[in-house]
Amino acid sequence: MILGYLSLVLIGATLVIGPIKSWLPASWQPVSLSLRRDIGIWAGLTGFLHVLLVLVLFQGTPRLMILNDTNAPKAGGWLKLFFVSDHNGNTPLIPNWSMTGIANYMGLTAFCILLALWLTSSRRAEKWLGGSSWKRLHLANFALFLLVLFHALIYIHSIKGEPHSAADFLWLAAVVLLIRLVGFITTAVKRKRG
Repeated sequence: MILGYLSLVLIGATLVIGPIKSWLPASWQPVSLSLRRDIGIWAGLTGFLHVLLVLVLFQGTPRLMILNDTNAPKAGGWLKLFFVSDHNGNTPLIPNWSMTGIANYMGLTAFCILLALWLTSSRRAEKWLGGSSWKRLHLANFALFLLVLFHALIYIHSIKGEPHSAADFLWLAAVVLLIRLVGFITTAVKRKRG
């Protein structure tokens, strides 16, 4: 869970660097763009590790040394994150439309977006895709943030509960949205004057 939370914070950080760089001198722009790329790469890494550990834990093997048998998830395989079981415990391909299942589908969608952003975060990928295509793809960062946020909120509400609450994530969302809104208004005012 810590890796998932860290990934959410880092994705949020990539969203606020753009507006903040508009308030800084022009000489800081290359540094801020490099910083945003580096933070995005770390967000991708922590998100990837979060997904990998969730899949390993729900598969049940190999057992991690930090878990004993009484604390290990009893999910019976990672497919049960997305599909419901019948009376015999089999997992037919019936989607899990519970709140937890929806959170898992949101997480899967977010992981696909995160993977696409992560794999295209280099200058070589930017040149290969072309500037406008690369930029359109990376505009999905805000959608990624919202998906991960709602994924976390549903999990906090339906499964994990204490010691976390929705407020732990809503303050982050409020800060990110406020900085982006102020950045948008500042940019609009500058363009109107210019």
